Amino acid sequence: MALLALTIAPPPSARAAELAVTFFDIGQGDSALIVSPTGKRVLIDGGPPEAGERLLAALAAHRVELIDLVILTHPHADHLGGLKKVVGALPVRMFLDSGYSSTSPMYAGLLSVLSARGVAVKQAAAGRQIDLGGGALLTLLGPPAPWLTNTRSDVNANSVVARLTWQSRTALFTGDSEPETERWLLSERGAGALRAELLKVAHHGGRFSSTAAFLQAVAPRIAVISVGAGNDYGHPTPEALTRLAAIGARVLRTDLSGEVTVRSRDGQPWTVQPARSGSSAQ
Repeated sequence: MALLALTIAPPPSARAAELAVTFFDIGQGDSALIVSPTGKRVLIDGGPPEAGERLLAALAAHRVELIDLVILTHPHADHLGGLKKVVGALPVRMFLDSGYSSTSPMYAGLLSVLSARGVAVKQAAAGRQIDLGGGALLTLLGPPAPWLTNTRSDVNANSVVARLTWQSRTALFTGDSEPETERWLLSERGAGALRAELLKVAHHGGRFSSTAAFLQAVAPRIAVISVGAGNDYGHPTPEALTRLAAIGARVLRTDLSGEVTVRSRDGQPWTVQPARSGSSAQ
């Protein structure tokens, strides 16, 4: 199992012994920031094209001046659209994506900016581990190998899936995984490798993902849905919300709660801070 280390000095402002995950309120799309106990910053996805300036403002509010790693879970506009502005404005040390073939002009434009900025571009591989420092580890559980085919959306089905661990804290990032992805993960990885207290719900709470068997294996206590208010897709769907309720997960939605930050200090249980409620809860 390969270990990818991000060997940089933590910024002086990094808080000791704290792991934080922020799910940005960027409309109908996904974007999440991990800040490790040593201050390393990982951005997973960048929301839709119209979110670029909004995402930059959110990163500035979190005092992010450099990104150690950008992960693009899959090359769809609602996940990659805002990244071009981010990469153009901030130093990025490494870029990682699924490697799934895409003819999208938006994706080609992002690769062009990455090349112009001299950012190292790598392909994700299931089993790779990324050391975030301070004991925090990001393990890539997907994309599937070989590629999943003949699904509703093969681009979605071959998303990068990553599990974050630190002391006793766990989180799972699913991209836009399809039911076939979830079955593959259960088969190839097993329920134990999927278990996570914090879940980034797949495909904005679409009705096909977040199958009952997958949710039972993950057993999340906190489930965050990145979704735009009044979106045209009906996300999150009643079916997905019902399955999340059935496993007892606390569900937070960026369309209702705004930006959601989940953090642990010294390995203590996650605390949840939704921007619009003004309160924290476990």
